[in-house]
Formats: sequence, structure tokens, C-alpha cells
Amino acid sequence: MRVTVAQLRTVLLAQAIEQVDTERTLVSQTEIDEATHTAVGAARQRGVPRVGAGDVVLARAETIAQRASGRDPTVAALRQPSARLRWLAMGLPWVALLLGLALDRMANAHRVDLLSPPLLAVLGWNLVMYALLAWRALRRPHGHGPNAVLRTLAPWARPAHSGRAGRRGLTARIAADFHTRWLARMAAPLQHHAARVLHLCAAAWAAGIALSLLLRGLVVRYQFGWESTFLDAGQVHAIVSALFWPLTTVFGLAPFSLQEITATQNFAGEGAAGSRWVWMYVGLLALAVVLPRLALAAWAWAREAQWARQCHIDPDDPQDAAFDTLRRSLPGDLVIGLQGLKPAQTQVLQALAAEGTPQGDRLRFADPADTAATRQPVDAVLIWDDTAPAHPMPPAWTPAPQRALRWEDCGESWVQEPALFDQLAAALPHHQHVLARLRASAVARNEQRFDASLLALAQHLRACTALGTTDPAAQYAHHVQTLDATLRALHGNLPAPPENTAMPNRLPALRRTDNTALAAGTSAGAAAGAAAGAKAGALIDIGTGGLTLGAGTALGALLGGTTAWVVRAFQKKDAEQDVLRHAAEAACTRYLVIAHQARVRAQDADALARRWHAEVTGTVAAHGGELTAALKAPQAKQTTQAIQAAQAPADVLPPLLRTVLLGILQRSFAPAQSENMSQNRL
Repeated sequence: MRVTVAQLRTVLLAQAIEQVDTERTLVSQTEIDEATHTAVGAARQRGVPRVGAGDVVLARAETIAQRASGRDPTVAALRQPSARLRWLAMGLPWVALLLGLALDRMANAHRVDLLSPPLLAVLGWNLVMYALLAWRALRRPHGHGPNAVLRTLAPWARPAHSGRAGRRGLTARIAADFHTRWLARMAAPLQHHAARVLHLCAAAWAAGIALSLLLRGLVVRYQFGWESTFLDAGQVHAIVSALFWPLTTVFGLAPFSLQEITATQNFAGEGAAGSRWVWMYVGLLALAVVLPRLALAAWAWAREAQWARQCHIDPDDPQDAAFDTLRRSLPGDLVIGLQGLKPAQTQVLQALAAEGTPQGDRLRFADPADTAATRQPVDAVLIWDDTAPAHPMPPAWTPAPQRALRWEDCGESWVQEPALFDQLAAALPHHQHVLARLRASAVARNEQRFDASLLALAQHLRACTALGTTDPAAQYAHHVQTLDATLRALHGNLPAPPENTAMPNRLPALRRTDNTALAAGTSAGAAAGAAAGAKAGALIDIGTGGLTLGAGTALGALLGGTTAWVVRAFQKKDAEQDVLRHAAEAACTRYLVIAHQARVRAQDADALARRWHAEVTGTVAAHGGELTAALKAPQAKQTTQAIQAAQAPADVLPPLLRTVLLGILQRSFAPAQSENMSQNRL
């Protein structure tokens, strides 16, 4: 992105402030975060679909630099070019001109020497400089870094406020870091600027010498000629002819003849003819020094202006470490393409990405069935090996990194979602900070949802302990209906059909069997409940438009079976403990089914239902005594005053249910060690 020199200065100053002020003395972290969020909000209001570092870098840097400048004059001075350097660049050519004027003679105040050492030195020095410039231009391009001239001028660029007393302070370290960044970024234009000033100084010096000759000639009568111990007139004539050849060739002037050279030996020439010699000197200085130096100064100025017009930064380039802090603090806006998923699984991931982070990070999953989404590039593509992709890979997605995953390793349960973010972080190493925040936010939301589910389960079980003697099955069905509605609302599923909610009320009366049959789930009542549950599961499939992929039928059988156990337990006399245990089994099963209703694939539903049946029965039996004790224990009344005073005793039932369900979840959805979960990129 193109920026002006002033904008680049502000960006580099903001970087120096963030890098040096680690304790956030000048600008607090809250103010920096606020600047970032404000810039992101402004970019989104402008209609930027995916906010990148380049969309916010200028506004964010301006806010940070403005806050720091209002609190320290040294930082405020850094926002503007150094006045001392500006005055130095303007004053040096005038100083060179005055020095040339002060040299009011070439060798003698009353002589014009054809072999003047100062004149030869000026011409020789400039010719050497021209040769060096030509060699340097042919050897390598300009702008590879600050040279010795820039390092010499660097101390002049420091603000006047940063004296010795403050060099060890925070602002002095910020100034040093800023100038390091500034010289590294501005090497080319500063080099052109320094070259322009030096060329102007050389031209001014030669012009000062020429003016000195002309002005001195107004009050002094020059003697002109030459003298030498070792050279004769012919040799001097050859030297003078070569010396003044550019002038005589360009302007067509008559060169000095051998007779004129011989006649002026030992400074014999004088009078009005001396003016010709003076003008020859002045013309030679103008042609060989002043005009070329002015041309070189104009070229340097043009290069400097061209760089200023093309000044650019690339905050989105991951190779530029200077913008790492900005990219880490910037809310991410990632789009991930999905290949090989069924609609229900795609909706699960889209529901996962529906909520961002408090920092403003957003994650979106693009469905290849969406024509508009396939025309836009994505950051990465997840290829699921469940089934053959229903849609070919969109051409716009091809350049993005690709990862191969299995749904049973990343998507069948919320406990597997961190593995999904780990796979995305491996595919997008430059966005790990964004994915880490999204991962932490997803984990926190799942924990909150799990805690709310545990609380709903605890309330349901406590309600079951208080069932009356009149039609307890109907009362229990009402509590189940309330629990189902709560769990479905927490997990974002569609509400169950009316027939499904009334299903427990229509279960047939079951004959009594012993506790062994109940625990094993082989009684006729359990079988009948399983059949009713299968019907309920089918209704779930139909009511949700097939989103469960047929898993509702298998899982519904398990749900209906556990409900049948509880209803049959109501028909037993003195079976309170059985009721509580089977109510816990039914509640845990309902949570597992509803929380994973749209996640479980059809081919995994039967095996998972059998596993959950064994897991729930065995785990509840293992914790039966603790559950019974927790349910029978009187629940303390937690008033507002007691909660504020942290004196209310904690309810032991939700933590116990957490232990039961987490154990089942971790055993049911253990991460598989497979080749598809390797870290190799496709």
C-alpha cells in the first residue's frame, strides 16, 4: 500500500513506541487495544469484507502516536522531520558559496595562473567524483542501505529534546529505535537527499570561486601567464589546450595559441587582454563543475521525489517482522473452505464459527455448494475423507493450503473441537495467534454450555426426587420435556416434534423385572422403550429435515430405552433408589443424544448408541452411591447475601455429573491415531 512520507513516519514511530515501551508507560495496552478495535470498526464500516493489517495500520498508528505525543515533547518532535537536519541541508550550499568567495585568489591576488594548483585541484577532484559515481552506478543500484554519509548525519536527526540527561530514559530509547527504523526504511531517499545537498555544495563552491575572480577583477589588475622550472612553452600549450578543450569545443572559442603561451611566460601578460583569461577560467568552472553538479543535484531530487511518490509498506507480508505486533493484535477474519462434508456436518461447523471472540476475530466456513463462496479465495481448505466430495474443488480455492481430516477425529463431539483448531493452526502458521484466540473462545463457550447443561441435569434430577405419588410417570414426562427443551436451546438444535415430547406418556405399562434385567437393559420394558425411542428418533430425523443423517433413529432407541427404565421403575414398590439411578441414566443419555444429535454420522450411530448404553449404565452404577447421597442431601438455600459473602455451600451434584459425563465423553471420543491426522500438508 502506498503511503506518504509523513504517514510512514507515523507508522514507524508507533512501532518504536510499542517495541520499546513494554511496560506501556506512555500508551497503555487498553488504549492500544482500543485504537485497534476503532480502526477495525472503521474499516468494516467502509465495507471492507476481510479486515487486514493494511486496512487499519494508518489509523491505528496515528492514534498511538497522537496519544504518546501529547504526553512527551520528545515523541511529539519525532512526528516531524528534524529541524536541525533541514537547516543543515539548506545552509551547507550557502556555506560552500561563501567559502568559494573567500578564496579571492587562485594562487596570487594579482595573478591569473594558467597552471593554478587550486584550479587543477578543483577540476581533478570533480573528475574523480564523476568517475566514482559512474563506477558506482554501473556496479550496483542505489538504495541498498545507509552509507557512511547517512550514519554521519544520523546524530543530527535526533530531536533537540534528547540531551545527555535523558539518553537513558524511555523517550531516548524510543527515539533511538525510531531512527534505526527510519534510516533502514528511508535509506534510498535519504541517500538521494544527501547526494543532492553535496552536489549543490560542490556547485556552490565552484560558483563562489568564479564569482571571486570576477569580483576581484573589478578592483585589481591581473597579471596572467605561467612559470615553470621543468616545463617549456610547448608542454604548457599542450596542457592548456587539453584543459580548456571542453570550453573551446562547446562554445567555439578560439584556443590559446603557442605564441600566446610563449608571450605570457613568467607572467608577462597584462592589461585588458587579461579579461579573456579570467572568463576562460570562469567558463571552465561553470562547464566542468557548476553545470554537471547542478544536473546531478536535479537527478537526485527527481529520484527522491519518485521514491516519495512510490513510498509503500506491506503490513500483510508475513516476512516483514516489523508488523508482527500489529498482526498479532489484529482481529483475524479467516475463511476456510470445506470439501467432502455433508450438509449437517457443514452446519455444525458453521454454528461453531457463528460466534467470534471478544477481540473481534471471525471464522467462517465456505460451503462448495454456495456459488458465491466458491468465487472468493479462502485461507485454507479442509478435505474430509468421509465421502467423495459432492462438488469439485473451486479454482479460487486451489492456491490455499490444504489439510486432510476425519470427521470422527474432529467433529463428532464438542470435546474434539480443539483438535480442529490445531489442524487449522498447522495449515496457517502465520495466523496462529488468531486461531489461538478462536480456540480459547470456543473452549470457553463449550465449558459454559457444559456447565449450563450440568445445572439443568442437576435441577431435573432433583425434580425427579420430589415426584408425587399421583401419576409419577406423567410428572416425570413433564420434567423430561423441560430438560429436553433446555438442552436443545443450549446446543442450538431445532425443537423436537410434539409427538416426540409426548412419547414417554404413551409408553405401555411394563411388567416388573429384577434389578439385574434393568441394569443390563435386556428386559421387555427396555426393549419396548427402545422401540418407542427409535420411533422418536425417526421423528427427530423428519422434524429436523434429515440433519441427523439417520443417527436419530439409533440414538433415539437408546434415549427411549432409558426412559422406559425409569417409567417401569415407577411401577415398582419401594424402588426409590432404582428411580433415582435410572433417572440419572436417562438424564445423562438425553444429554449425550441431544448434544450430539447433528454431529454423529449414520454409520457410527449404532455403535455409539451401544457404547453409550454400556458407558452410562456402568458409570452411573459406579457412582450410584455418590449420586444417591447427592440427590438426597438437602440443597442449601443460596440467598443473594450468602452468595456475595461466599458463604453458600456449593452443590455437589453438578461436579459429580461433570465427572460422570466427561469420563463418558473422553472415552467415547478419544483422538484416533491415524495417518489422516498427521501434520503433513497435502
